[in-house]
Amino acid sequence: MADEVPSGQAIIPSTEPADGGEIEMQVAVACIDASGSPDMPVFKVRVTQEEYDLDIHYDKARDLAEDARYEGPFICFDAAEYGPILSAARELGLVPQVVVVDITEGQIHSIRCDSGEIKVICYDTSDTGEYSAAVANRPLGENGQFVRCWSHTQLAQSIPA
Repeated sequence: MADEVPSGQAIIPSTEPADGGEIEMQVAVACIDASGSPDMPVFKVRVTQEEYDLDIHYDKARDLAEDARYEGPFICFDAAEYGPILSAARELGLVPQVVVVDITEGQIHSIRCDSGEIKVICYDTSDTGEYSAAVANRPLGENGQFVRCWSHTQLAQSIPA
Protein backbone atom coordinates (compact mmCIF):
# COMPACT_ATOMS: atom_id res chain seq x y z
CA MET A 1 0.00 0.00 0.00
CA ALA A 2 1.02 3.62 -0.07
CA ASP A 3 3.33 5.10 2.55
CA GLU A 4 1.38 5.65 5.72
CA VAL A 5 1.86 8.34 8.36
CA PRO A 6 2.15 6.84 11.86
CA SER A 7 -1.22 6.87 13.65
CA GLY A 8 -2.09 10.21 15.20
CA GLN A 9 0.89 12.06 13.74
CA ALA A 10 0.82 14.66 11.00
CA ILE A 11 3.92 15.62 9.09
CA ILE A 12 3.76 19.32 8.27
CA PRO A 13 5.50 20.06 4.98
CA SER A 14 8.79 21.83 5.45
CA THR A 15 9.24 25.21 3.84
CA GLU A 16 12.93 24.36 3.51
CA PRO A 17 13.54 22.88 0.06
CA ALA A 18 15.26 19.49 -0.09
CA ASP A 19 17.96 18.78 -2.66
CA GLY A 20 17.09 20.38 -5.99
CA GLY A 21 14.80 22.95 -4.39
CA GLU A 22 11.93 20.50 -3.91
CA ILE A 23 9.86 19.64 -0.86
CA GLU A 24 9.01 15.95 -0.32
CA MET A 25 5.65 15.50 1.35
CA GLN A 26 2.80 13.06 1.80
CA VAL A 27 -0.69 13.62 0.41
CA ALA A 28 -3.72 11.47 1.30
CA VAL A 29 -6.21 10.87 -1.50
CA ALA A 30 -9.78 9.83 -0.68
CA CYS A 31 -10.94 7.76 -3.66
CA ILE A 32 -12.33 4.40 -4.79
CA ASP A 33 -10.10 1.32 -5.15
CA ALA A 34 -10.21 -1.26 -7.96
CA SER A 35 -12.83 -3.34 -6.12
CA GLY A 36 -15.16 -0.34 -5.77
CA SER A 37 -14.52 0.26 -2.06
CA PRO A 38 -13.64 3.64 -0.55
CA ASP A 39 -9.94 4.00 0.26
CA MET A 40 -7.47 6.68 1.33
CA PRO A 41 -3.94 5.84 0.14
CA VAL A 42 -1.11 8.21 1.04
CA PHE A 43 1.38 9.15 -1.70
CA LYS A 44 4.80 10.83 -1.50
CA VAL A 45 5.20 13.75 -3.90
CA ARG A 46 7.97 16.25 -4.55
CA VAL A 47 7.16 19.88 -5.36
CA THR A 48 8.88 23.23 -5.31
CA GLN A 49 7.66 25.85 -2.84
CA GLU A 50 5.99 27.69 -5.73
CA GLU A 51 4.19 24.48 -6.82
CA TYR A 52 3.11 23.87 -3.22
CA ASP A 53 1.69 27.40 -2.99
CA LEU A 54 -0.29 26.70 -6.20
CA ASP A 55 -1.62 23.36 -4.79
CA ILE A 56 0.16 21.35 -7.50
CA HIS A 57 1.01 18.71 -4.86
CA TYR A 58 -2.67 17.71 -5.01
CA ASP A 59 -2.48 17.29 -8.80
CA LYS A 60 0.62 15.10 -8.47
CA ALA A 61 -1.01 12.92 -5.79
CA ARG A 62 -4.17 12.61 -7.90
CA ASP A 63 -2.03 11.52 -10.88
CA LEU A 64 -0.31 8.87 -8.71
CA ALA A 65 -3.70 7.61 -7.55
CA GLU A 66 -4.91 7.33 -11.15
CA ASP A 67 -1.67 5.55 -12.13
CA ALA A 68 -2.31 3.08 -9.28
CA ARG A 69 -5.78 2.45 -10.80
CA TYR A 70 -7.80 4.21 -8.15
CA GLU A 71 -10.96 5.94 -9.36
CA GLY A 72 -12.52 9.28 -8.55
CA PRO A 73 -13.87 11.33 -7.15
CA PHE A 74 -10.46 12.28 -5.75
CA ILE A 75 -10.32 14.43 -2.62
CA CYS A 76 -6.76 15.29 -1.57
CA PHE A 77 -5.42 16.29 1.84
CA ASP A 78 -1.85 17.26 2.62
CA ALA A 79 -0.33 16.42 5.99
CA ALA A 80 -1.42 19.71 7.54
CA GLU A 81 -5.03 18.83 6.67
CA TYR A 82 -5.36 15.07 7.06
CA GLY A 83 -3.87 14.95 10.57
CA PRO A 84 -6.74 16.97 12.09
CA ILE A 85 -9.31 15.16 9.91
CA LEU A 86 -8.11 11.71 11.06
CA SER A 87 -7.86 12.92 14.65
CA ALA A 88 -11.47 14.15 14.61
CA ALA A 89 -12.67 10.92 12.97
CA ARG A 90 -10.88 8.85 15.64
CA GLU A 91 -12.28 11.01 18.45
CA LEU A 92 -15.81 10.51 17.08
CA GLY A 93 -15.23 6.76 16.79
CA LEU A 94 -15.58 6.79 13.01
CA VAL A 95 -12.20 5.19 12.35
CA PRO A 96 -11.35 1.77 13.78
CA GLN A 97 -8.20 1.89 15.89
CA VAL A 98 -8.01 -1.79 16.80
CA VAL A 99 -8.19 -4.65 14.31
CA VAL A 100 -8.10 -8.21 15.66
CA VAL A 101 -7.21 -11.02 13.25
CA ASP A 102 -7.55 -14.65 14.39
CA ILE A 103 -5.00 -16.62 12.34
CA THR A 104 -4.95 -19.77 14.45
CA GLU A 105 -2.88 -22.49 12.74
CA GLY A 106 -2.08 -20.16 9.84
CA GLN A 107 -5.68 -19.73 8.64
CA ILE A 108 -7.82 -16.61 8.93
CA HIS A 109 -10.80 -17.46 11.16
CA SER A 110 -12.14 -13.99 11.93
CA ILE A 111 -11.37 -10.30 11.57
CA ARG A 112 -12.92 -7.80 14.00
CA CYS A 113 -12.51 -4.08 14.70
CA ASP A 114 -13.46 -1.76 17.56
CA SER A 115 -15.77 0.58 15.65
CA GLY A 116 -17.47 0.94 12.34
CA GLU A 117 -16.23 -1.20 9.51
CA ILE A 118 -12.82 -1.56 7.90
CA LYS A 119 -11.65 -3.54 4.89
CA VAL A 120 -8.68 -5.73 5.77
CA ILE A 121 -6.38 -7.19 3.12
CA CYS A 122 -4.06 -10.00 4.16
CA TYR A 123 -1.42 -10.91 1.61
CA ASP A 124 1.59 -13.18 1.17
CA THR A 125 4.29 -12.95 -1.51
CA SER A 126 6.21 -16.07 -0.47
CA ASP A 127 4.39 -18.66 -2.61
CA THR A 128 3.19 -17.17 -5.90
CA GLY A 129 4.77 -19.59 -8.38
CA GLU A 130 1.85 -21.96 -8.80
CA TYR A 131 -1.38 -20.96 -10.50
CA SER A 132 -4.21 -20.09 -8.14
CA ALA A 133 -7.22 -17.84 -8.48
CA ALA A 134 -6.06 -16.17 -5.25
CA VAL A 135 -2.67 -15.22 -6.78
CA ALA A 136 -2.70 -12.02 -8.84
CA ASN A 137 -1.01 -8.66 -9.29
CA ARG A 138 -2.64 -6.28 -6.82
CA PRO A 139 -2.04 -2.56 -6.00
CA LEU A 140 -0.72 -3.25 -2.49
CA GLY A 141 2.85 -1.92 -2.81
CA GLU A 142 4.31 1.49 -2.08
CA ASN A 143 2.39 4.25 -3.87
CA GLY A 144 -0.11 1.65 -5.09
CA GLN A 145 2.44 -0.32 -7.10
CA PHE A 146 1.34 -3.80 -8.13
CA VAL A 147 2.64 -6.77 -6.12
CA ARG A 148 2.24 -10.41 -7.23
CA CYS A 149 0.75 -12.09 -4.19
CA TRP A 150 -1.90 -14.28 -2.67
CA SER A 151 -4.50 -12.18 -0.91
CA HIS A 152 -7.72 -12.40 1.03
CA THR A 153 -9.99 -9.40 1.55
CA GLN A 154 -12.62 -9.32 4.26
CA LEU A 155 -14.62 -6.70 6.12
CA ALA A 156 -13.88 -6.61 9.83
CA GLN A 157 -16.95 -6.99 12.06
CA SER A 158 -17.36 -4.65 15.04
CA ILE A 159 -16.28 -6.12 18.37
CA PRO A 160 -19.25 -6.16 20.79
CA ALA A 161 -18.84 -3.72 23.69
